[in-house]
Amino acid sequence: MKKWIIIIIGGCALAASAAIATLSVSLKSKAEMCAELKQRTKEQSRVIDSLLNRRMTVFDVQLHVTDKSRFAIYGRYNKGTINVPNERRYELTIDSTNVSMK
Repeated sequence: MKKWIIIIIGGCALAASAAIATLSVSLKSKAEMCAELKQRTKEQSRVIDSLLNRRMTVFDVQLHVTDKSRFAIYGRYNKGTINVPNERRYELTIDSTNVSMK
């Protein structure tokens, strides 16, 4: 009986020490991850601050287009013009060095 109690207590002590070792390894990895995240946060804050302090040029651009395409029809009994809506695509490209329109 005394032998079984010693075996049970020894098993519990062994299980407790294994649990403590597992938890300590897990805590160490979580602490390293937290340190890495803090470092990333500092780096990202530095990048954001440098972007906010950058001198920028702002363009206010408006593009107004009126398309008045016509077809003239001259036939035997038909005369006049037909207004045809034409679909055209205009692209305005603004770069830091130049402004161009296609």
